[in-house]
Amino acid sequence: MKQTGNYAYLAISSCIGIAVSSFSFHWGLLVLAGCFLLWISLGMKRTALAWAALTVGIGFAVYTTMTERTNTSQFTEYNTEFSGEITQQIIRDGNKISFQINTREEPLLVEYYMKTEKELQSFSSLQIGDRCNFTGMLKEPLPPTNPHAFDYKQFLYHQQIHWTLTLIEAPSHCMKPSSPSILTTLKLWRVKGMQLIHDKVEQPISGFMISLIFGERAYMDEEILEAYQLLGLVHLLAISGLHVGVITAAVFFIGIRLGATRGFMNGTLLLFLPMYVIIAGAAPSVMRAAIMTGVVLLYLMVKKSFLSIDSIGVACMSILLISPYYLFHIGFQLSFIVSLCLLLSAKRLNSIRHKGYQLLYVSVVAQLASLPIILYHFFQISIWSPLLNLIFIPFYSLFVLPLSFFIFFCLLLLPDFVPMVLPLLKYPLLLMNGLAGEIASFPFGSLVFGKPPPFLIAGYILSVVFLFYKVETTTIKRSWKAISFLLICFVFHWNIGLFQWEGKVVVLDIGQGDAIYIRLPHNRGTYLIDTGGVFRFEVEAWEKRKSEFDGGKRILVPFLKAEGIRELDKLFLTHGDYDHIGNAPTLLKEVKVKDIYVPIGFGRDGGEMEREVMAEASNRKINVMEVNGTSGWEAGDASFQFLHPSKVYEDKNDGSIVIYAEFGGLSWLFTGDIEEAGERDLLRNYPQLKADVLKAAHHGSGTSSLAPFLDRVEPDNVLISAGRNNRFGHPHAEVLERFEGAGSIIYRTDEQGAIVYIFTHRGGTFSTQLP
Repeated sequence: MKQTGNYAYLAISSCIGIAVSSFSFHWGLLVLAGCFLLWISLGMKRTALAWAALTVGIGFAVYTTMTERTNTSQFTEYNTEFSGEITQQIIRDGNKISFQINTREEPLLVEYYMKTEKELQSFSSLQIGDRCNFTGMLKEPLPPTNPHAFDYKQFLYHQQIHWTLTLIEAPSHCMKPSSPSILTTLKLWRVKGMQLIHDKVEQPISGFMISLIFGERAYMDEEILEAYQLLGLVHLLAISGLHVGVITAAVFFIGIRLGATRGFMNGTLLLFLPMYVIIAGAAPSVMRAAIMTGVVLLYLMVKKSFLSIDSIGVACMSILLISPYYLFHIGFQLSFIVSLCLLLSAKRLNSIRHKGYQLLYVSVVAQLASLPIILYHFFQISIWSPLLNLIFIPFYSLFVLPLSFFIFFCLLLLPDFVPMVLPLLKYPLLLMNGLAGEIASFPFGSLVFGKPPPFLIAGYILSVVFLFYKVETTTIKRSWKAISFLLICFVFHWNIGLFQWEGKVVVLDIGQGDAIYIRLPHNRGTYLIDTGGVFRFEVEAWEKRKSEFDGGKRILVPFLKAEGIRELDKLFLTHGDYDHIGNAPTLLKEVKVKDIYVPIGFGRDGGEMEREVMAEASNRKINVMEVNGTSGWEAGDASFQFLHPSKVYEDKNDGSIVIYAEFGGLSWLFTGDIEEAGERDLLRNYPQLKADVLKAAHHGSGTSSLAPFLDRVEPDNVLISAGRNNRFGHPHAEVLERFEGAGSIIYRTDEQGAIVYIFTHRGGTFSTQLP
């Protein structure tokens, strides 16, 4: 294989081999088709390379299968005593301590919830490399309990972690290593370096320095990080080829100035790069950049020519040999796809003389290359990203990155000099962060497309490849066919809801609360009944988490964006309890809403949260209507009617909005949190009330769904939205007995995750996220 570029073909084959052995049936067919086309295209011109690519693909498929077979746990939930070595940094977030250990059998993710501040002393002396005894309960990570949600269980599985160990007491009998390994020593250096910056440099500057030097974003301010993610600038905070290039060039230059030979420095850098990968967090982008740089250095040492595309192929296969699961890492996908496309665009890039146009071209290429991955994982794209990169890339590469390293070395060698240098970084960075935050707040900065189906992902990939091919072989003006193909994908994706003949009801697993999403066929209506929310209890200062769980940001908004929802037609807030409206402010900031429906008296006699919701709605000029008496509407084949309330109730629960609906071949009754008084009034006003599907009131509380009510409604299916292990004991055992006595099929979010009903005008099917 003398021709250059061969390693890139072999790398593609290795990815295909892993994918074939891992993907589901419909994805597998797509991957096999790609494998067949690659083999045919190579076979026409390079028979030896075609067979080599096929062999590599089969080899990686076998390797992945073997890895899968050995990736099993040796423990059961009955194991409680463990001995292991701490392998990751001990992280404290409020009253929670978390870290990772390696036992003799397998790694475990450890967590401990402190009851008093004094317990922190038990963990203050622990560090990476310590071997301790641990006592606790094993808990299997849950798969995603909502559609489109991040699969944390799979994320841990790819790290060969199968259990979370919740300690019942602090670790005991801890021993320091007598002679720490090189790996442990490097990890300790990394932790000490991050802690030094965190202690000596104020936020948010310290967060940026730690991210750029050590590849750790946990110290970043959440609002700033969210703004960078929304604008498509978060790649600036990841250690990549730019960082590795700057560091290796600096080390090389210093060595040469000190009198070392080029050959000696090349060999020194080859030894230095693996150490830097560990210190920088060993993310896929860091490994890729280090391996590519290492390949270049090796070629220089043996004085042979090479292509950069060969180095990226070697880097890809090397990382996948470490673990084939890296293929499914978002960072791996983005790093290699963008790097490969930039290398393939080098000829066109070099023909552009103006530096500003060059930077714009690089930004556009990176945006197009990452487009299918970004849409699949994040469901939206930023229209500002290409333009903002023109400003932020030079700012970070020429200013922030070098100055961050300079300040860090000053902290190590000349700490008294730091206060004089720090303002040089602080004020420009604060200015640029303010600019990013301001632009991120624009309501039209991001385009929400929703999660593309497999056929549309294939369309995006083909259109982007076709566009790159045309631009490289002809001119941009003559690439109108490829541009049109890509625009067709965009337009179809943007309006995909109009072509969906099936409707959907999703009772989200949002903890102890309600959030019910309804989408009618062909987007004739998109509705949300309640938003869920977690009530915040007062805690002491030491217990406060850096990032409190926000169901609106973590569950509700991502789900709606994955569904392609840019605007909800109607939002129903059944009553003012926090577990029904707590996420409403977050929702209104992220998703447009046409109309909000609230019960009588909402926002006037209610609590602070009701007033906050009304204020947010007013700021966004959303029409808010009180439900008073009977009214309704129709949309396509579906009909909806308000049944309740017709007066103000002393108890908010009894004053909940109740909606009766008919769609998907079934009748539905959504009851909020009504209790005995509400149920009694509902039956008095509607003596013939029947429903095929009942959303159980008040999460299955014993004060709701009473026998007279169930005897009249006679539901075939009951939907219960309740949090796992909630402190109220919902749903109550006597209520479940009533439902069973009525012959109803019971669906529960606390046991089965989200409840989904897919329907047409003829009928539909219930399913749950968890089996």
